[in-house]
Amino acid sequence: MRAELCFGFSSTDWENLVQRLDHDEGAWAQGIGVFERRMKERFFTCIDALVEADTKPDLKASGSLSEAHCIPGFSIMALCCLLVETLQRFQESPASTASAGPCTYPKGPCIKPAADTTGQFIKFLRRPAFGGAFVDDKVAKSFVRGVRNGILHEAETRKWVIWREEPNEIVEPLEDGYALNRTMFYEAIKKEFASYLKDLHDPSSKLRGRFKKKMNDICGYSGEGERSFQWQAERHSGAKVNSSRSEATLA
Repeated sequence: MRAELCFGFSSTDWENLVQRLDHDEGAWAQGIGVFERRMKERFFTCIDALVEADTKPDLKASGSLSEAHCIPGFSIMALCCLLVETLQRFQESPASTASAGPCTYPKGPCIKPAADTTGQFIKFLRRPAFGGAFVDDKVAKSFVRGVRNGILHEAETRKWVIWREEPNEIVEPLEDGYALNRTMFYEAIKKEFASYLKDLHDPSSKLRGRFKKKMNDICGYSGEGERSFQWQAERHSGAKVNSSRSEATLA
């Protein structure tokens, strides 16, 4: 089973390419280009299409209730949240909070609790392009609960409204919650993406190690010069396929 990293470039192609990264800067340029295409095909192009499809019924003086409309703010933010998760994982792995000793689960706490994905998400929101909109812990945690978790887990936002062109900042308090300018939010993500690509093109960037590992993980490649897809090993052992490999086809 081959995973397509982007259109026309498979996991097998990556396995061949990754072996040249240590000594070939041209291979790095190609690999970064593959990643850029992957992100655009799976996220940016989709978001741009939704933006273009917006029928903006709120700007029309009148209209029939039976008229079909596209109101994509909700879907745009769902994709934006997935994009934030993906870009942050490429730059930094979730912090491990595992403790030593025998595991007491299910009678007690697990010594290997789930990774702190909330903390990682907030770290991305505090990158320069967001202009300090999420520096306040209350705002950042409310966004995670009300937008990221609300949309992805319950298909609703909690105490957040998503607007196209308002407010004048990315985030603004509104009654007992907040208003989000989804256009400005998306623009901030695009700026951070461009900044990340620029860093990857720097041969001295420490981000390259994490990038290489993440791409290898998506492909199920061990980095030892041979195919080592987890699903192959588990198929022979009879074990269940690990769900972490789903990013190869879903992200």
